[in-house]
Amino acid sequence: MAILIRWISAIMSVILGLPTLLGAVLQSAVKVGYEDRPVAAIEEYFLEGNKEFIDEAEADYWSVGYARRVLTPDDVDKTRYFLGGFLKFPAQEATGVIDDLCVRAVVLDDNSGRGAAAFAWIDTVGLMNADIKDIREKLSDITGDGKLISIDVGSTHAHSAVDTQGLWGNIPKTGRNEKYMEALVQKTADAIREAYNNRSEGTLYYSAESYPDMFWDGRAPRVIDDKIHLFRFVPNDSGKKEIYIANFGAHPIHLEWSNSKLSADFPYYIEKEVTSEKNADFIFILGAIGGAIHTDMGPQNGIPEDLPAFEKMKEYSNIVADILYKLAEKGEVVEPILNVRHAHVDFEVNNFIFLLVASSDLCNVNPFKENGKVYMSSEIGYVEIGKNIKIVEAPGEVIPEVVYGGFMSAEESFTGTEYPYEGIATHFGEDDEVLVFGLCNDAVGYIVPDNDFSSSGKEGHYEETVSTGSKSASALSKAFFELLKEWSK
Repeated sequence: MAILIRWISAIMSVILGLPTLLGAVLQSAVKVGYEDRPVAAIEEYFLEGNKEFIDEAEADYWSVGYARRVLTPDDVDKTRYFLGGFLKFPAQEATGVIDDLCVRAVVLDDNSGRGAAAFAWIDTVGLMNADIKDIREKLSDITGDGKLISIDVGSTHAHSAVDTQGLWGNIPKTGRNEKYMEALVQKTADAIREAYNNRSEGTLYYSAESYPDMFWDGRAPRVIDDKIHLFRFVPNDSGKKEIYIANFGAHPIHLEWSNSKLSADFPYYIEKEVTSEKNADFIFILGAIGGAIHTDMGPQNGIPEDLPAFEKMKEYSNIVADILYKLAEKGEVVEPILNVRHAHVDFEVNNFIFLLVASSDLCNVNPFKENGKVYMSSEIGYVEIGKNIKIVEAPGEVIPEVVYGGFMSAEESFTGTEYPYEGIATHFGEDDEVLVFGLCNDAVGYIVPDNDFSSSGKEGHYEETVSTGSKSASALSKAFFELLKEWSK
């Protein structure tokens, strides 16, 4: 009976939404009905970051704070929530809860007096830039010079969390639950505020190591950051907990396709192990996952092949936790130097599916028309921690070669052309560690190199269907190189 009701509900949503859908198709096809660039909306609650960068530490210690909030809805049995990540018809409604969805926030301050930076990552498939600005609005009293000069909010990209984008409902009806979104925005702001107020002095350590057997890249040319990165904060006050900040790139998609229960996937289970074993606070920050980069749960990692996917994921989480403990023991001290800068980036929306999504008001986005083309405005960011740690903040699922290089040649690529830029990491020195904070401050889909972009449905080109279009990567590269050029003047 429940399945029948879901089918009837889905069919009715399509029938009742036909006028909206047809209007969106027309708008997308002829590119009419779009407003001019919304300058005020783009600039509102945008935080540029540090006005000036420093090269030498001005204090002996870091100040770091942490907080966490549970986002799991307590009325799953009474309210419709859609799972975000897998496109199904009828859309998958949540029928229960396996583990908690959370937001985890950490605030870093180098005690230079220039201000602190907040990083909050949420167990969800993705958040749009307008939602992040709603979070910043609630923190406007503690932003500005000497306070929070940066608030970066990202997603763990868990495919069994609540749909916060709107893409996973019974289209053309959005899958977003606005009451849930209001609670998520408030709780995230509360967590960031608490982390800001909880700052205490201590030492920050960093370590990273390659684990190629732990990851799998599903798209040629198979460039990947196979490192697991760890920042470990040890407070001077022995009464306070250590903080583990883990970063690597892999999709949290380990529940079966048929799953209908909410889960945060491996970030939850890594946290569970770390908090239990080390009594430390934990935050997972997603890396570069473009190219459908997954965890590799093969037998080479000691995971039995006959385990169900969910049990394999928990075993994998235990392995990652053990790796973090090893990295914690050999971390090197990071000087208290924190530099942050953000910039706007315009993505041309020439993917018909993305145009249709925007025109149907499924997502919290505001596309605009300029010079006969449709764009959406987003953000990029650049962070320096210490002297040799460089962080690229990308507003989507960036294909790793955009950052690390290794693009397909003209002969290998779909378009038969060269990619017009080098990898972003080539800007930095050989001794620099280059990390990616993915799905940061927006969720614009896959960012695919222009020269290998194909909307033909050809095998090996799935990512293009969930992308703003054929110029997303070059827009990101251009904006990032301009940002680096600007601050280095």
